[in-house]
Amino acid sequence: MNTLVDEILKGSYDLHVHAAPDANQERRLDAIETARVAYEAEMGGFVLKSHEYVTAPLTYALNQMYPGLDVIGSVALNRAMGGLNPDAVETAAKLDARVVWMPTFTADHWLKNLGRGPGISLFDSNDKLRPEVFDVLDLISQYDMVLASGHVSPAEALALFREAKSRGVRRMIATHPHGVASRDEQEKMASLGAYLEYTFLACMPSRGTMTPKELVGTIQSLGVNSCIVTTDFGQWMNPPPAEGMRMAISALLDAGMKQEDVSTLVKENPMELLGVG
Repeated sequence: MNTLVDEILKGSYDLHVHAAPDANQERRLDAIETARVAYEAEMGGFVLKSHEYVTAPLTYALNQMYPGLDVIGSVALNRAMGGLNPDAVETAAKLDARVVWMPTFTADHWLKNLGRGPGISLFDSNDKLRPEVFDVLDLISQYDMVLASGHVSPAEALALFREAKSRGVRRMIATHPHGVASRDEQEKMASLGAYLEYTFLACMPSRGTMTPKELVGTIQSLGVNSCIVTTDFGQWMNPPPAEGMRMAISALLDAGMKQEDVSTLVKENPMELLGVG
């Protein structure tokens, strides 16, 4: 089985990775160490995510250090980036970032669930998408970037994906909807063309919101072709993200998922989203 796991891991893409430096929390590894482990595992690449800054300049340097590894820059539209800031998106695009997350840790929905807030909402006072969202979506479409829903509410995400589709956005991710969006809401997101992201972090003791068997059952019921598996690793208590991807692949196989389906979740679908390969 180790040979099979290695075969699937080689060339895989993890679309949700955290690393130091980080302004607000301790990370297991810095970005250089994170890339080194992925390079040694012969992964295809990963998306480096920060809640506070555009990661594209950092990923540019990492790609020079580790030729053959595709480290992908991104931006999350939190308060540190000016919120729903079209200028931040255009700057990120010109620096070759490929993924744009809607607000995450400063999203209104996220903060209210923590008993805090208010935060950044995609909606105005009439529950309609704010004009800044349209500007951001037009830029994502223009630069053919990936739109990820972040930590907004399911209602916001659905409105976002509908509008994005109408504006020509071709690449969309529903950010870890497990435990946030209902089954019906997830099916609607997928019908609009968004891939449903399931993170292996949800199976770890630090989160423990689902077992690998539950993960497999959920993905199979929604359809492998509509889902991706990422790690969302980088926390101090978890293994390096590349090892997390190895663990995810092993856990999916051990829970009964077919080899070709696991490969679809960590290779074919992520590569389709990124437009690589």
